[in-house]
Amino acid sequence: MTTDHPLVFPDLALSHFELYVRDVQRMEAFYTGCLGFVVTDRGEGAGGMVFLSRSAKEHHQLVLNPRASRQTEESPLDHISFRVTTLADVRLFHSALVPGAGIPVDSVSHGTTWSIYFRDPENNRLEIFTATPWHVDQPCKFPIDLQLSDQALHAFTEDKIRRLPGFRSAEQWHQAHITSLGAD
Repeated sequence: MTTDHPLVFPDLALSHFELYVRDVQRMEAFYTGCLGFVVTDRGEGAGGMVFLSRSAKEHHQLVLNPRASRQTEESPLDHISFRVTTLADVRLFHSALVPGAGIPVDSVSHGTTWSIYFRDPENNRLEIFTATPWHVDQPCKFPIDLQLSDQALHAFTEDKIRRLPGFRSAEQWHQAHITSLGAD
């Protein structure tokens, strides 16, 4: 991408990895028993995905997805995810990818996040997201329109998730997660 005025990008923090696995029970036992991860969610309806974390600030740092890789030569890594601070930051990355580089971008919410997904030049899938003020059980995913105002996107997202299992404020979920990790 070439521009006359280079963009100043906000901080980008690594958030989580999702792995395709052959034996989800064995992998869960390894990550919980050997590395101290805690199961934070299970996706019974999505083939038994397991969400794990070792951080009181992250719903999940690792996702085990018991599904064959989409392509035979593809890495078992589904995507690499980066956290940004604000919805404006997500929009900035979106605008840098779509018009400037012409990269296809998927704009979605997981109820807990507003995210964009896209691929790098070697077809690795990346996610950039910011947190919403809510929590819902995962997996949850629906398309969003980043052209909406912040207020309209908040209202749209809350309306979509209010009746879903596990709906509560992110702060309520965070407090329960701290307790499950035995953290202060």
